[in-house]
Amino acid sequence: MHGAVKSLWPRPSGLGQFQRSVHGPGMMPGLATDPDRWRNQDARKPVVVARSRRDQFSVALIECRDVSWAEIGRRIDRHPTTVMREVDANGGRGKYRPSAAQRRAGRCRRRPRVRLLAQPGELRTRIQVELKLGRSPVAIVLDLDADKITDRPCPETIYLAVYDGSLGVTARECLRMRRPRRRNRTRRNTSNRPALPNIVDRPAAVNDRAEAGHWEVDQIVGANNASSMIWLSERVTRYSMPITMPLGYAADEVLAGLVEACEQIPSHLLRSLSFDQGSEWANWEVIVATYGLDCWFCEPHSPWQRGQIENLNRQFRWWFPRGTDLGTVDQADADHAAAIVNGQRRRGLDNQSPTDLYAALTVQ
Repeated sequence: MHGAVKSLWPRPSGLGQFQRSVHGPGMMPGLATDPDRWRNQDARKPVVVARSRRDQFSVALIECRDVSWAEIGRRIDRHPTTVMREVDANGGRGKYRPSAAQRRAGRCRRRPRVRLLAQPGELRTRIQVELKLGRSPVAIVLDLDADKITDRPCPETIYLAVYDGSLGVTARECLRMRRPRRRNRTRRNTSNRPALPNIVDRPAAVNDRAEAGHWEVDQIVGANNASSMIWLSERVTRYSMPITMPLGYAADEVLAGLVEACEQIPSHLLRSLSFDQGSEWANWEVIVATYGLDCWFCEPHSPWQRGQIENLNRQFRWWFPRGTDLGTVDQADADHAAAIVNGQRRRGLDNQSPTDLYAALTVQ
């Protein structure tokens, strides 16, 4: 039977010949003088082994209970000591079961300590308060760094604490997305529309954020598609600007909103606008002729090509959830939400805020 096992499992090239010795199956001479001591000691330690490897352990032991650790190690390209520790820690040769070993490994991976943000304290209270104010986890962590808080969590820890409930607030209460569960991103198909200036043709200075004055533009729509709000975001400073649209988002209404926004931007900071393929931007040529700037459009079904404003729109939805009648939102309320977002430090801005960077460029 032992010979049949060898024929079923070809020996990998490059592995050394492990010899059986008086110290136990698969043990190399000189490793230990008491094999039982090593087995008892290693049985308390979790062994990192993939589930597929555990199935191979089981198959080998079913074929021959007396097969050496070295033989199993050669089959799966693992050290014989790893095999020995895994089997002895999970019932031994006669009682080893891969499913039970996998469950034990899962239990060993669990951390017995309480999560950092599940423990009451000033840090937890501060994070709770700032989340309820609409601040993002990343901005909260940057503020903690600025305040020299050493034992602070990372943004992912805050997200996990929100979703598992240990922070005492729900995602609908504090996160911009308001999604009760996290979801994976999906891929979107792209195509070309040559009739409009394509965003892929933008100069390198725009794509590399080497020059200020290039804005991404989008809008969020209110209840029953009866109202909207235009948002502009400058690519270098990440500064955002809202324009309320209580009468809807027809092309003429949007043109008036864009003119209102452009009038608020200094001429040296108004070089280009990037849109999606929405029909509401149909009067873009009027903007080009009036202000002498460039306009760029994403490819169809590819709004992610101007991802900065798309990400910010999800944040603005925290203040203006879907189904909100945006016709009742005045400009002061929109400006207040923008001030909170613009006042947050950003890692991509070297821990500076968009407000400070935009103000510095405005006075030039």
